[in-house]
Amino acid sequence: MATLYVRDLSEEALTELKTRAARNRQSLQAYARALLEQEAATPSLDDVVARIRERVTARLSTDDVLDEVDRGRRRE
Repeated sequence: MATLYVRDLSEEALTELKTRAARNRQSLQAYARALLEQEAATPSLDDVVARIRERVTARLSTDDVLDEVDRGRRRE
């Protein structure tokens, strides 16, 4: 397990983190560790977009979409 030191954290941020940790009945260390673990487990926006692009199977142009919209309007 690695050790992480955080330098130059403002007193306001430290006070707020301690308050939140106490509210959750956790030590500051446990609270900060949980926050960091959660952040590390959350995929980045780039990863999410890449996964979505991998799943896309339709290849439509703007003209294809507009043609379908026009066809739908003519049916009504």
